[in-house]
Amino acid sequence: MNLFGNINVITMIILCIFLMPVMAGVLNPISKSRIHHGMFFIINTFNFFLAFFLSVCLVRVIFAGETGGFSAFLKKYAPSAGDFILQYQHDIVAYLIAMFFLLSLIFFLLELLTIRPYRNVVTPMADKLSTALDSLNPAGKRAFSGLWRLPKAAFTVFVFSLLLNFYASFINNPAAVEAINESSAYQAVHKSMLQPVLNSDLLKKAPVLIGDAFRKAAEDFTPANAENSGDPNYWNLPAIKYFNGMTIDEAVKSNSEIDNTAKKITGTEKDDIKKARLLYQWVSKNIAYDTAKAEIVLKTPSRVDSGSIITFRERSGVCFDYSCLYVSMCRAADVKVRLVSGLGYSGEAWGEHVWNQVYDSGEDRWINVDTTFGNSGYDYFDNPDFSSNHKYDVIQAEW
Repeated sequence: MNLFGNINVITMIILCIFLMPVMAGVLNPISKSRIHHGMFFIINTFNFFLAFFLSVCLVRVIFAGETGGFSAFLKKYAPSAGDFILQYQHDIVAYLIAMFFLLSLIFFLLELLTIRPYRNVVTPMADKLSTALDSLNPAGKRAFSGLWRLPKAAFTVFVFSLLLNFYASFINNPAAVEAINESSAYQAVHKSMLQPVLNSDLLKKAPVLIGDAFRKAAEDFTPANAENSGDPNYWNLPAIKYFNGMTIDEAVKSNSEIDNTAKKITGTEKDDIKKARLLYQWVSKNIAYDTAKAEIVLKTPSRVDSGSIITFRERSGVCFDYSCLYVSMCRAADVKVRLVSGLGYSGEAWGEHVWNQVYDSGEDRWINVDTTFGNSGYDYFDNPDFSSNHKYDVIQAEW
């Protein structure tokens, strides 16, 4: 992606996108009709974002569950409606449909509310601004026209950066993701505009196996889960004897090639956490996510070969394979490690997922590590926002 030496192409594109509307304003000075159009655009943009925010809040209230105020109200006064909503409590499509309807309705109502203020306040203000603009010399008029385009330039950059965020979240292209993350312009926009609006955690890629991908042993239910059983949103995840048709001990079985590679990666490093990070980086970058295998696992887990050895040999696998290989390498490097199962968020839905934890003796705590998510280009080694797309973790094994 870096075609011009040390110049990041993503940064160059963002700068061009920002400067183009400004330059267009300088070269084509603003007119009275464009002032009116600009005012109208600003009001509509404000209405849209306000409607979006309110619709998200309302959807969360509507699908809050039986303990939520709105759902409790429906259950009391309209039981059939309350039961209907509870059926779609975990349905992402239902969320989107409800949000689209509420967004359209709220936006329409806001437009009605702003008609009179627009006519009585904004239109006269635009006329006065146009009259003042006509009194400026050509250079001043061009400068004002360029400044007038700044909101449009900023909005265009925001939309483009949002598309980049989607690309980095859902497309497995490490080189492109690295260029995006290394762009100082994108990082500035992400920090100042994207994060406040989207909280960024909603758009991270997570190859998650959804459905009954694991063979569960009913006798191995984890007692720690019982304390949350009263929560209607809680998914009771048991300890698992078999993953993809094989035991955990079979899956994490290593060989000399894996062990030697792990020792070569960590080299003379003595710090366990630094060794764990080096191994995390290697697995994340060198193992590709196998979408075809994921589809097979969902249907017939026992038909696929899983675990450390085959994943290392083929350089591909699903979340269970990533985690097993990481366990094998950590063991070879004398790093305390765990295999953890739970739910992961794919950007669309929660599904069964597997990741790891490594022990930090200096801080006396276990650190969450997800090499599968790390393959998307984001850092999932002791990520402070790890819990936003991982939950209900169950420790399956520890070494």
